[in-house]
Amino acid sequence: MKFALRTLLKSPGYTLVALVTLALGIGVNTAMFSLVDALLYRGGPFPHAEQLHQIIGDTRQGPRYVFSEPEIREMRARTSAFSSVTTFCYQQSALAEPGRPAEQVFNLMASAEFFDTFGVGPMLGRGFTADETRPGHNPVIVLSYTFWQQRFGGRRDVIGRALRVDGESVTIIGVMPASFDYRLQWGNAAFWRPLNFTPQQESTRTYRNFLLVGRLQPGATAAQATAELEAVARAQQKDFPNDYAGLRYRATLLRDAQMDDDSRHIVWTLLGLAGFVLLIACANLANLQLARATSAVREFAIRAALGASRGRLIRQQLTECLLLSAAGGGLGIVLALWVNHLLSATIYIGERPGGLDLELDPGVLVATIALAVLTGIIFGIVPAWFASRTDIVATLKSQSRGSTSGRGHHRMRQALVVAEVALALVLLGGAGVMYRGFDRYLHHNPGWDTDRVLAAVLPLGDKRFPTPESQIDFYRRIETRLGALPGVESVALATSLPIWDYGTERKIFTEQQASGDKANLPVASHTMVTSDFFQTLGVPLLEGHGFAPDLKRDSPKVIVINDALARHFWPGRSAIGQRLASLNGEEVVWSEVIGVVRTTEAAAAFGHPDSPYQIFRPIVHEPWSWVRLAVRSQAPAALIESVRRAVAEVDPDLPADSLMTIPQYMDLSRHNLVVVAQILGGFALLGLVLASVGIYGVISNLVAQRTGEFGIRLALGAQTSDVLGLVLQHGLLLCGIGLGLGLAGAYGLSRLLGSIIPRVVNPDPLALGGTAAALFGVALLACWLPARRATQVDPIVALRAE
Repeated sequence: MKFALRTLLKSPGYTLVALVTLALGIGVNTAMFSLVDALLYRGGPFPHAEQLHQIIGDTRQGPRYVFSEPEIREMRARTSAFSSVTTFCYQQSALAEPGRPAEQVFNLMASAEFFDTFGVGPMLGRGFTADETRPGHNPVIVLSYTFWQQRFGGRRDVIGRALRVDGESVTIIGVMPASFDYRLQWGNAAFWRPLNFTPQQESTRTYRNFLLVGRLQPGATAAQATAELEAVARAQQKDFPNDYAGLRYRATLLRDAQMDDDSRHIVWTLLGLAGFVLLIACANLANLQLARATSAVREFAIRAALGASRGRLIRQQLTECLLLSAAGGGLGIVLALWVNHLLSATIYIGERPGGLDLELDPGVLVATIALAVLTGIIFGIVPAWFASRTDIVATLKSQSRGSTSGRGHHRMRQALVVAEVALALVLLGGAGVMYRGFDRYLHHNPGWDTDRVLAAVLPLGDKRFPTPESQIDFYRRIETRLGALPGVESVALATSLPIWDYGTERKIFTEQQASGDKANLPVASHTMVTSDFFQTLGVPLLEGHGFAPDLKRDSPKVIVINDALARHFWPGRSAIGQRLASLNGEEVVWSEVIGVVRTTEAAAAFGHPDSPYQIFRPIVHEPWSWVRLAVRSQAPAALIESVRRAVAEVDPDLPADSLMTIPQYMDLSRHNLVVVAQILGGFALLGLVLASVGIYGVISNLVAQRTGEFGIRLALGAQTSDVLGLVLQHGLLLCGIGLGLGLAGAYGLSRLLGSIIPRVVNPDPLALGGTAAALFGVALLACWLPARRATQVDPIVALRAE
């Protein structure tokens, strides 16, 4: 160890380059280890988190995470693998206090078993009782620790204090501990309320808004729970074949259900690309180490002649490499801590930064140590093996001091250069394809006017507006008041806006399909809208007309459909006047098509919609207690405060929540994708720098070893252009082979990424060609600099040195 340390200190340039290379390679990989661990493997702050499982339904349209009250009731009754099962849902509520403007707060409604299931109780006060989940008996809340600190300054006398939530006075009965503020699961939840189902929710199978989580019995397994749930699915398919065809339930670890497949694939892709950075670093270091071993070949020959065994020589070289990797790993941990802090402060969890714990836990530290040791072995074993195979007699006869190296040394160094270029191009190509895919997604045209719309959420609440008539009256009062604001062109309300996705999906069929099998019918998203919806959002009307503003609840049922649905059912002919049925549970609702609009995409959604078909109904025919507001204006951002005050004038207990322009919604939704794109750009730049340093180092060392040869050539009349071409030809030939292999690898990687993230990534010849050209340009520069130095060799000096 002492000898290795002295040797490294004698070569400060090599040691510094090696340490920086190792720190970068190990640091970015350790940071990605932390990210994968925090998002995919670390359980929440719950006792025995491995026992917590979320119920998920797999349908032909994709996974279903929320269920209706009848479905939950049937699953609860027929499963025994869980010791405790809880139901909860996320919602927005209006919070109003004396002396403060009303505001919307994110919260959860949960069943009485909620705190027992998760194994955590309030640090102050108590949780819910079963009696408090009955209708009319739930005016109590349990605060989150963060909300308690922010709103009440951590005062312990908060228990028993009253708040006004959704126009109702509620009493604070408890405060949760700080560890329970787990934003990956609860988002920015301010409090929990007892969940009680309305009569409509208890009787409607399609009112799916509730999650189901259970804690396994001691000794029970997820497979046992899934088997019991399969029996539930079979019974539902038998009793309701139209609604449950192809349905399967499964019990999934709660931590695995926190992220969708696209996000999980992106996280794994980042880790994989970080691995390419480390492989490039290893190839770079192996080349440097092989160059040192080549220059010290005479020393190895003398040591071997004095009795050093091959194992002793290999061991000494590996000791140097492991010493470097240990120091580089330490620096990598420091770098990883900085990157983790940066990511924690940058990535949004629950629509704001922070909340993602990227601390280096023992598992990540063990992985980092193992990575450092493995890296030292990888970049050290081949050079050490070559150094141990020195021909003692030939080396000692050589007049030069270590300039001689065998053909195997040269082939290995050339192979490492080729591998380094190929790995760099695979990394650059994969990052470039993903980056361009993100850029296309971030700037795609969703088919409606996103630049002139201001949007907000208006959760009316079933208790404050209990009847359809009261809801419709509120819709009209809001439209009238906002329409009178200066600068407002039109106003619309809808059950959903095409920001993330469209609304509830229901099966549909035509009159020709009315007597057929209903199990395999297509589904369409159903959105309830006011008459000015299409005008406000700038959705082009292609055929027919929209809804009349004076429609009544008892008016004939009419709908507007998108052109994708029109082409599906009535290709080559008009859809106007056709009749279309929707299955709302067991109820069949027939409507007449009066208009066809252009198909629109969700402006901020990441994945593909479950169905390309869209149906719009007048909201007076199906009023909801949860609506979104849209206001059209030439300058929507300037209307934010005016709209907020106008909504408060109509109802002071109902603030307009998430009042933003559509670009602001898109920026909020896409923030993490932008962070991912920046990480990809960082990986690409890092790989490019490491590859260029590696190529430059190899060619420079080659020039240094052949200084005598170049001096003789110049002394015999060679032109400087001949020497320049000789060096460039050698370097660019190796780079060309690496580029060819790298292009094949990058194309294969882009195909793989396209199958994993089809919405974003597909093989992109422009991205692959551009990255190959950029890498070739860098390689050309890395070869030209030492080649130019070779042309400046003084023949007299070179021959004297020889």
